[in-house]
Amino acid sequence: MGFRCGEAIPMRDEHRARIESMIFDPSRSAVVFFLAGALAGLAVLPGWQGPHRSLVIMLVLIACAFLGAGIWWAFGDRIAAWGLQVSLLISTVIVSVAAAIGPSVHVNFSVLYIWAAVYASLYFRPVTAVLQIGFAGIAYLVVLLTAHSSWRSLVVTWASTFGTAIVLSVVVAGLVSLLRKSSREDPLTRLANRRAWDERLDEEMERAVRNRLPLSLAVIDIDNFKAVNDRDGHQAGDRLLRRFADGWVGIVRGSGDFLARLGGDEFGLLAPGSNNDGLQAIVERLREISPDNVSCSIGTATWDRGETAADLFRRADEAMYLAKHTSRET
Repeated sequence: MGFRCGEAIPMRDEHRARIESMIFDPSRSAVVFFLAGALAGLAVLPGWQGPHRSLVIMLVLIACAFLGAGIWWAFGDRIAAWGLQVSLLISTVIVSVAAAIGPSVHVNFSVLYIWAAVYASLYFRPVTAVLQIGFAGIAYLVVLLTAHSSWRSLVVTWASTFGTAIVLSVVVAGLVSLLRKSSREDPLTRLANRRAWDERLDEEMERAVRNRLPLSLAVIDIDNFKAVNDRDGHQAGDRLLRRFADGWVGIVRGSGDFLARLGGDEFGLLAPGSNNDGLQAIVERLREISPDNVSCSIGTATWDRGETAADLFRRADEAMYLAKHTSRET
């Protein structure tokens, strides 16, 4: 039985993409967060020995948690960013009330405070995350005070829970930041990769449509790159790609332009706010600093105020292939 090399790689990439989409999508994570709260509430119901009134409140809170999961599942993509912050505040209150009236407070519900802290560190700005974690810490302290524990037990329980929450928040935020960077950066040239390019192109197109600003882009392909690999080896080809990238990035840095490696020996340059004349000036500067004896074919396009981002890129890509074909005939 035969197999083709590389078949497992797309599968790994697919799994990684699913994990990343789960981590980077706050609405999906909110669904999991609310469901975890609902399950934690259900876990304390068997053998309930508290007052009947507290049981009713617990059932209402569990229903609210399921409702929150349903809302984020159905409408998460359409809820504004501030809705996520309000939602975490509400969920912290729900967890606190449930913890205050339910048995085994720190066994069944303290983990949700840790989860809330980690969630805030993932999806909120640092200041907002600190405020959310601080609110959760105060809420849990109030819950422990209602449990009439000794001061020693209270301090140890609170410190262990939120010490863990803070450490996990810092570690997870750092790892996710690294994952975000690696998933959008080309490891060879340290430029943005195709995923980052597609996201930035869509963002700039939306901004151009909204503010009626010009938008131009260029697709750049190194001529005879395969011959360099065949003649001098792939390491020489890698060095050439890095030389191009290092030289070009100095031109676009700080100017609002965006440079990415699209794959192989193909690069993309996005120039928000530039018309065709402005883009041509940038392209000429790119040609001037290219390594000696190595040329590149460049196709350019300026938004016609009617086409989509995909159409604009396709037009530049076709212009690049036309330029390459023309250079081979001359």
